[in-house]
Amino acid sequence: MVWLEHPRARPDPRRLRARRCQRRDGAGRGHDRDPRPGRHHLAETDWLLDLAAREPSVGGVVGFLPLDDAAALEDQLARRAGSGLVGVRQLWHDHDDLQELAAETTISCLRLLGEGGLPVDVPNAFPTVWSALVTAVDAAPDTTFVLDHCGKPPFGDPAAWARWERGFAELAGRPNVVVKLSGLFAGSGLAPATETELARVVELTRTTAGAGRTMIGSDWPMARGSTDYAESMIRIDALLSGWSAAEREQAEVGTALLIYGPPTGSSVERGTT
Repeated sequence: MVWLEHPRARPDPRRLRARRCQRRDGAGRGHDRDPRPGRHHLAETDWLLDLAAREPSVGGVVGFLPLDDAAALEDQLARRAGSGLVGVRQLWHDHDDLQELAAETTISCLRLLGEGGLPVDVPNAFPTVWSALVTAVDAAPDTTFVLDHCGKPPFGDPAAWARWERGFAELAGRPNVVVKLSGLFAGSGLAPATETELARVVELTRTTAGAGRTMIGSDWPMARGSTDYAESMIRIDALLSGWSAAEREQAEVGTALLIYGPPTGSSVERGTT
């Protein structure tokens, strides 16, 4: 996943969306390049880092690193120091062992990432890896976990929704969890999300995580076939219409800057807004 755009540059969002849509590999708020199961190659992470180094619009990369050996992870991190790697992401929901996130070897690596200031993105957590994620979040309190796609709410499934809502409220209330409003329009559950369901997701996010632990993401290009890039961003903006200007600014720019650091080459320091 790559993210970009200097947070201080705030052009008209309609022109910005149109420009982002025209880019082949560039994008904006949370542009996803998602390594698929069985292809978690370091080569792909390095390809993205090379892209970030050559493409001014790319601000950083959330990429794959192996998390099964702390010593090996230290070596991989040392090799990529200063490279534009701003976070780590794996598709744990597609792994054979759905409890892998809670394994002691994984947790040791997650703690190491926290020590280095690198957040961990966890996509599609509900329901398959939810319990393992809760264990990992509690076992690595100094590591920031980004809950991609709000954990994947089960739209159109009232029974599963009740379980997701309880679990989401509990997990998103933890101080080392950041919620990413993304992936809400590409299908999650038994049916496309209704406006009522989407509004509930956004309100739960606001009341449990607050704007200070909320960011937005496009889920592009994974959402192709369900919505285009511009439309997804327009819909997210609409979902945030009830938030104050300060809350919107935080969710759209500030939280990503705090969690992932400033775009590559920026003079703004990580952790400032």
